Amino acid sequence: MKMQILAAAAVATVLPFASQAATVTTGLNSDLETLRPTDSYAETWSTNGNTYAISTISFTVNGTGALAATDIPNVYVSVDGKETEYNNWTVVPFGSQTIGYLFLEGFTTSSDFTITMDYKSGSTVLLATYAFTAEEVPLPAVPVPAAGILLVSALAGLGAAAKRRRNKA
Repeated sequence: MKMQILAAAAVATVLPFASQAATVTTGLNSDLETLRPTDSYAETWSTNGNTYAISTISFTVNGTGALAATDIPNVYVSVDGKETEYNNWTVVPFGSQTIGYLFLEGFTTSSDFTITMDYKSGSTVLLATYAFTAEEVPLPAVPVPAAGILLVSALAGLGAAAKRRRNKA
């Protein structure tokens, strides 16, 4: 019985945290989520080992009524094991709704990265979107070392010497 209670408690603590995975593609990448009070939402973007230049990430949230500063989610971006928090939203009233904008500086990475929206202190349902573009960074060409040229010329010389030896015999 105690194990069932512990298991139920563990599930209950994990439920408010939604987590998804996506793969970065060249061009536009985006997501749309409904954030409910006390929720957190996280999405891990996989680069599949490719290097991408990620543009400015633009976030938009909108909800009904006036959004207090506590109703705007904190945003965290984790890249290469370093997590950075962002919460400097620009809030604009728009009729019966309020819209918040947040723009994050882009970065270049070959590692997977996670975008998290923490809405644990909210009081109203929000529609949240974010978008960024990604351009694959080409790997630099690997130069042929001078030793490679010497190896090829040495093999050609050995081949010519072997041919000459066969022609003498």
